[in-house]
Amino acid sequence: MKYIILLFLLLTGCTNQNLFLVKEVIDGDTLILASGEHVRLLAVDTPEKGECYYQESKDFLTSLVKDRLVSLEKDKTNKDSYGRLLRYVYSEKKLVNSILVEKGYAEAFNRYISTTSKYQEMKKLEIKAKKAKIGRWNCS
Repeated sequence: MKYIILLFLLLTGCTNQNLFLVKEVIDGDTLILASGEHVRLLAVDTPEKGECYYQESKDFLTSLVKDRLVSLEKDKTNKDSYGRLLRYVYSEKKLVNSILVEKGYAEAFNRYISTTSKYQEMKKLEIKAKKAKIGRWNCS
């Protein structure tokens, strides 16, 4: 599938250096690009392995981005302590980070409140998801 997309882009001359192919999803907030670079979604945090809603978060992110072209937006910090790119991820012009929070797969990541410009936006979405008890907020 990814090779068909790349072939189409090359043949039509529609290559855009701002688009990146997602090769793999590691968990609900981390992915790997075809280039091999790891990307950590900014301003969100999803359950860790073994926690309630881990697999659902990972599967949902996979459905949104795997084998698809995404665009990445940098904020104030380029990389985290693990060397992963810190980015807002857009798929089909929709901000994946906010979709994860809105649907209850992720929460606003308080740890980086001062270095993420979209934190308040994510926090508002989190509050709505919590009130509605959807996704991870329905875990007992």
